[in-house]
Amino acid sequence: MKIVTEQEMRKIDKACSEQFGIPPSILMERAGLSVVLAIEQELGDITNSSFLVLCGPGNNGGDGFVVARDLLEYTDYVTTVLVGDEAKLSEESLTNLSRLRAIGADVRKLGNDVTLNELAELVKSADVVVDALLGVGIKGEVRDPIAEVMKLVNLYSRYVVSVDVPSGLETDTGAILGIAIKADMTVTFGLPKLCHVLYPGRELCGKLKVASIGIPRFLRESKQITRQIITKQMVKKILPRRVKDSHKGSYGKVLVIAGSRDYPGAAVLTSIAALRVGCGYLQLLTCSPVDVMAIAKEPGIVAHAVNHDHFIKEDSQIALKMMENADAIVIGPGMTCNSDTSEFFERIMANLTKPVVIDADGLNCLAQNLQILRKVSVPIVLTPHPGEFARLVGKNIDEVRYNYKLAEEFANKYNVTVVLKSATTLISTVDGMFFNLTGNTSLSKAGTGDVLAGMIVGMIAQGVDAKNASVCAVYLHGLSAEHYSSSEGTMLTSELLDLIPYAIKEVES
Repeated sequence: MKIVTEQEMRKIDKACSEQFGIPPSILMERAGLSVVLAIEQELGDITNSSFLVLCGPGNNGGDGFVVARDLLEYTDYVTTVLVGDEAKLSEESLTNLSRLRAIGADVRKLGNDVTLNELAELVKSADVVVDALLGVGIKGEVRDPIAEVMKLVNLYSRYVVSVDVPSGLETDTGAILGIAIKADMTVTFGLPKLCHVLYPGRELCGKLKVASIGIPRFLRESKQITRQIITKQMVKKILPRRVKDSHKGSYGKVLVIAGSRDYPGAAVLTSIAALRVGCGYLQLLTCSPVDVMAIAKEPGIVAHAVNHDHFIKEDSQIALKMMENADAIVIGPGMTCNSDTSEFFERIMANLTKPVVIDADGLNCLAQNLQILRKVSVPIVLTPHPGEFARLVGKNIDEVRYNYKLAEEFANKYNVTVVLKSATTLISTVDGMFFNLTGNTSLSKAGTGDVLAGMIVGMIAQGVDAKNASVCAVYLHGLSAEHYSSSEGTMLTSELLDLIPYAIKEVES
């Protein structure tokens, strides 16, 4: 599903009118009706429910007037409050306000017909508050009186439905502009916006419903919109197919270059994850005694250990020889980053002949010399968390977290795939960007990133290109965590490995 910026949505709205002859008034009418239908779908019988519809001075408020009018087809208990200057309403919004008044609806204006204290009582007594105060494109911090109204909604409401976006969110970042509505459900129109998937906005949206309001499919699926949300249907098309008449060579060979005496577990997690997604043959180059640990955990791993606590530059010859018998490589988990491993890493990168996933300490080594990337001709996937990406681009963590533009710039500059891990993981490629929404807080622990790196390389080894392997693996990684169910604590990283097949089965079915 495509996802749009504020500017892209404005262009779509303009094209609806100028190219397809669909005026804003029709879209507003359908938007309001879609909110009511979504409420009915979510809450069931609403004939005895009471509603408070809060409308701002923009087109979002116009949608709210339509919502109020359509709600009156279900129940008599609808109160509408205009927060703002009626004289500043657009033509479409003013028309729908007039229609609402024409049917005898209870319409009040804050400051004239109702005080803030009286509004607080209305919020407390309503079963549902509809937030149509501010839509997309607001700039700067929310000001009074709307800010005061939003405080009342957050403090006293029972259930909140936001129209298009929760009021107070910056559309293209999900940032809170001083204050924002915390919705239980958000109904957006045509396409989701970036604030719906990027934190903190994503958390304030509640359940997100995307309503079709008559925007032509041609516009919604335009190739000019290069960002999209990963869906189960998308992943199902990517998953490598397994046939009965096959053997280990049918599903690719992976080389994992990882581990050290100080960090033995990462190599094991990465290796088993690659096997779990279906790769047929896995070699592990590591340091003693990690090889013994790996084989004890999974005897199917073909392990070779160097006789050092960590890799040194001379070990690169062993790695390059093993690379000859691999279809894809992952380097970095638990490898450590010092002068020895940095030299080892640079020698590997200078002689790469197979697609590579660079994770963890591989990324830390890479940060010391990004120009290596310009000399590599094979596909590269980088899997940084915000701290690692901050080191790669020379910025602080707050500047890179959910910074999709920065990830896009980096991917295009160095011709790589960037998997920027977080609660919403961003996958940036030269062909576009993907947003992953699967997962939960069980993934917030050491080792889960090593699992993801193994899943990506395991997909690449089976013939999936770097972009699609990243999309598929990231989705399955999050979905695997969602399959964990326990009344005691959160999932162990080792348990995540065992849940991967269940996630794959869910997607396949």
